[in-house]
Amino acid sequence: MRVIKKFKRLLFGIHETVWWVVAELEDWLYPYHGRLTPEEKFEIRVKDPISGEDYMVEEHIRGLNDKINRLQDQMIDVNQQLQEHESRLKTRIKPRGESSSVSGKVKGMFE
Repeated sequence: MRVIKKFKRLLFGIHETVWWVVAELEDWLYPYHGRLTPEEKFEIRVKDPISGEDYMVEEHIRGLNDKINRLQDQMIDVNQQLQEHESRLKTRIKPRGESSSVSGKVKGMFE
């Protein structure tokens, strides 16, 4: 049993060393020490210049998305109402047919 425990400790030590080397290699390839990662950028607190409130950038983005969704819903409603009014207008306006005035059938009789 002692041999197995020592072997497991040796493997664990090798595992930690490899993990450390890979972490250093990752830091060398993707140097985020001086700047924020893409995930951390959304965690920044921003102060609203008008109200003076602090809020998260992600909350601001969600608020803007909600506004966009409401505007899109309103645009869809307006388009539906416009189509409804156009269909009502088409039923009220009848195409102009031939009239029975002088420019119509009577004109051909005297020639």
